[in-house]
Amino acid sequence: MGVVSAGAALAVVREPLSIDVAALAVSAGLAGAALAAAVRALAGEAPAALVAAVLAPLLVIASLAEHQLVHVAPLCAIAASAWTIVELTRPTTSPLVAMLPATIAGVLDPAAIALFMIAGTRLVTAPWNRPKWAIAIPILGGLAVILAVVAGTAHDGAFATLGARWFGAAHPMPPGVLARDLGDALGPLTAVAAIAGIVLVFQLRLAELAVASCAIGAVLVDLRAGTVGAATFGIAGIYAALAIGRFAATIRLPSLQAVAGATVAIMLVVPPAWTVILR
Repeated sequence: MGVVSAGAALAVVREPLSIDVAALAVSAGLAGAALAAAVRALAGEAPAALVAAVLAPLLVIASLAEHQLVHVAPLCAIAASAWTIVELTRPTTSPLVAMLPATIAGVLDPAAIALFMIAGTRLVTAPWNRPKWAIAIPILGGLAVILAVVAGTAHDGAFATLGARWFGAAHPMPPGVLARDLGDALGPLTAVAAIAGIVLVFQLRLAELAVASCAIGAVLVDLRAGTVGAATFGIAGIYAALAIGRFAATIRLPSLQAVAGATVAIMLVVPPAWTVILR
């Protein structure tokens, strides 16, 4: 899926190969591979989970291409967020591994800043030889979340400057308008599947909490920006894929699971992909 995502990015750009185009393809490949791995880690080992893992990167790349959001920074942020989710699903005695992608995701996109706090929480709760300084990491993560809130809502001064650089320009919009725009941007099928995914996979495990925190952060960032951002499409793709995986898994025959999941997946991917093709 990483290779497929990289190829899709090259097809969307339609420019001669250069350093910038190569960087875009690599970032798309990383995002696609990480999304597939995250969905597979959350959905399990059934054939339906494999279909969901294939769907997520295709849907996200197609949606980003439809709205002309295929850029290096948001793709790298999506890749880092999904990588963090994968690490949080694994039983490990080296919880520090999740801190690197969580930090990258939070720096690149404030919508993912809570991942630093969640990954830091794992330092305290994981079964490992915990150093004394580990307790400070989730506290720093909480302070980072507060900093993001302050910077995102500031109107002047140093925090406003930080917010402009970190979040981008502010064009606040009412929640009702964002809900309408989000439904239009995702399309009715993907929007319904994403909402179903939120309900179906809600658990109080760190990985699921990480996905939920990114969803909340993406909505808040979009409210400030006045437009639907790349992080929202990334999280919606994960939730929609998980919902389809759960739906297909209700079928007892493994072969029919794959067929049902693929059928629904095609219905979700074709509209944004067709829009990009006709552009």
